[in-house]
This record gives sequence, structure tokens and C-alpha cells, in this order.
Amino acid sequence: MSPPSAHAESPNGLRRRPWRPVLFGLVVLAAIGVPVSTAQASATSANNAQKYLGTWNYDKPDQATMRNIAVISCPTGGNGCSSSQLPLPLNIPQPGNIVFSAAADGMVVGRTDQGCTWHFEVTARTLQLSPPGQYCFNHNIGSSYTLNRWSVSAVGNHEREVITGISHQPNGDDLLTTMNYGARTRVTGVGGVHAMARFFGRWTYDPASVETLVNMAVTVPSNAGAAGGGTSAVQGSVWFTSKRHGVIEARTADGCQWTLAVQGNTAELAPASQTCQLATGTIRLFFWSVVSDGEHANSMLAATKDLNGQTSNVYLYIGELTRQ
Repeated sequence: MSPPSAHAESPNGLRRRPWRPVLFGLVVLAAIGVPVSTAQASATSANNAQKYLGTWNYDKPDQATMRNIAVISCPTGGNGCSSSQLPLPLNIPQPGNIVFSAAADGMVVGRTDQGCTWHFEVTARTLQLSPPGQYCFNHNIGSSYTLNRWSVSAVGNHEREVITGISHQPNGDDLLTTMNYGARTRVTGVGGVHAMARFFGRWTYDPASVETLVNMAVTVPSNAGAAGGGTSAVQGSVWFTSKRHGVIEARTADGCQWTLAVQGNTAELAPASQTCQLATGTIRLFFWSVVSDGEHANSMLAATKDLNGQTSNVYLYIGELTRQ
């Protein structure tokens, strides 16, 4: 997932306002046939929604406290994990952002950088996923999931989340996914010098691990049954330099160059689809999110590679790098 506002508040959390304009407004609404109770509820909902609107980045994930760590595990019932190829339970750090906006029906819509849209009911103290059981196919990770609970609370520029759902695996398994300690910080505008400086320099991928899937790329051939699928270790370095205000350039070990926009602690591929031409073919990057504290970084990446006559999608779910 600031100190409270300095504005005076009433016991129910609403800012005090002069009574005369409020009373006049309620009289007008009643006169045109809108029930006063409905008008009050609508005004309360809109006021409660305001503190959530805008862009929020995940804080840097932390395995020690389980902050922003989604856990994939076997459910107690159902079709289980009999054929799962994942090392379970699996901890997946969460980089990236969500943009909350107001909907015409009084709900709040959350759109993630990974292309999913979620609908929330505004309550007195939280946003609650409504209805439960919302589904999204996430092309950036090559699989889908159904969320049954997503609770969001916010104080000032800091937000907390609890998420539970089902991760639908390509082999048919439905795995439990939970994140009990989600934390985000509100961001506005493009990143300035301080934000960009978190990324500058040479970063090296940490040692890969088949037990945790850290820095293990998953390759899925475009043609079913084609050779070349499986996992492989990601190694080498990435160099981040300044491109222009709010934008950094990443140069990878294969000689490709990519641009990412910086907001707060997070850099995201911008524009959202970029292509690198190599002697053996092309690489198209369609998602890359990096969150950095200046020393360590978590990343998630998705690309399509058309190399040596073979086309495949490549996903790096758990990327971890250290600044040199």
C-alpha cells in the first residue's frame, strides 16, 4: 500500500462547509424530485472518492516484510496443483502503477499499467472491488486471473491494499493468489532529476534461480509444439542514461536501446511498443516496468522475439537487478 489533512473535519470525516449553501442545495434537489437522502449519499460518495483519484505507484517490493509481494499457492480444494510446473508457493514482487478515475455511476475505475480495468465501490473508508469475481486476461504475463477481493484505503499520498483471487494457468490449474500488504504512493507529473537519478548507471541482473524463478525468462513459441520453449537464465547488465526530462534510455546487453518514462520510483516503457532490429531478426518489447530505490530494482518485462526464423513470446515475471 501522510499525515491527515489539516482542514477541519466533522465526525463523519467530511470537511465542514457553511450550512446555508448546503441547505439551499438540498432544497433545490428536493424541489426537482431528487430524494434528499439520495443526494446526500451521492455527495458523500463523490467526496470519499476524491482522495483515491490519480496515479499511484507500487512502493519498492520487500521480501522481508512481504510488502507488494503477491503469493501464488495451491488452493485447498478445486483442481489444485497436480500438474503445475511452478515452484509453489511462489512470491512475485509487484512493480507498476494504477490510475483511479471517477465513473458516472459513482463508482471508481482502476486501470493498471498492465492493461486491466477494475471497478470499485466507494465506501466511507475504503474502495472495495465491486462486484467480486472480476476477470482479466493479462497479455503482459500471458495468463488470466479472477479477483474476488481488492480493498483499498488511503491517507494523504499513501495507500494500502489487500487482494485475493485466482490465477488461471495455461495447463488448466486455478491457483490461489494473495497480497496481504500492498502499498502505493501517489505520483503526479513526469519524474524530475531526483526521480530519474534512481535509475542512472549500470545495473546487473542478480543470480538466476530455478527455485524462485528470479531472473528466469519464460519462452513460449508462437506455434504450438514448436521447439525453443521453456525457461532460461537472464544475465548481463542494463545501462540507464538520461534521454530528456522525465525519460531515460536503457541499453541492454544485446545492443538494443529502449526508452522509459519515469514517475516517482517507477520507470515504464514509453511508447508502449518498441522494436529493435538485430542481425538475426527483431525484438519487440511491449511491456517493461522497473521500480527502483537507487540500489536495487524489481522489474517485469514482456517481449516478442522473431529471431533466426522462430517467433516466440518471452516473459520475465521476477526481474531483480543491483546497481553497480
